[in-house]
Amino acid sequence: MAISKQELKSLMLKNTPLDFCRMYLFNQETYLFENANEFNIKGSYHELKCEIANLLNTSPNSVAIVGSGKFGFSMNPTKSELLKEFNSKSDLDIVIACPQSFEKIWLNLRDAYYSNQSDVQKHHANDIFSKFIVVNDKMEYNSDHMRSTLTLLGEMKKEIKKKFRIKQTINYRIYANWSDVEAYHEFGIGHLQRALETGRGKDI
Repeated sequence: MAISKQELKSLMLKNTPLDFCRMYLFNQETYLFENANEFNIKGSYHELKCEIANLLNTSPNSVAIVGSGKFGFSMNPTKSELLKEFNSKSDLDIVIACPQSFEKIWLNLRDAYYSNQSDVQKHHANDIFSKFIVVNDKMEYNSDHMRSTLTLLGEMKKEIKKKFRIKQTINYRIYANWSDVEAYHEFGIGHLQRALETGRGKDI
């Protein structure tokens, strides 16, 4: 779905946050794959979703590209420049609803915390409150289980980047359930809608 910044703003403001998420954010069109030639990537969005789903033993319907790779504009309401355009240096954000992976990583994080790795709470408490986990591959985890998780996700990133020729840094968020994906992004879109109606976004 080719869309301008002004059209995206209009689309967001005339829908409720949840309707916008279900009808547009989580549909089967993405800016990245619609501009595959420009970014020299291979394959299709559905193939990417299937590849990730197979690696984590979940459904392709539980995998989605969000953020600037989805519409061509950043969806982060806290950035100084709202709806910043996607470029070659932009990250690729992927959400994955996978209950078994979330539970396993959460248990490993809890074990790490009980083993006096207090940094775990500082890095992950806010995320877990929203029922998702971002495993930081730059953080040193004193846990064999966490190191194996890092290895798995690291290898998955390498495989996806190689197979689809994706040059962007890939960020995975693993959620407990799809309802948690919707809840988080419904909240974020609501925040972005308010920002677009006020000073910073009024002139878009």
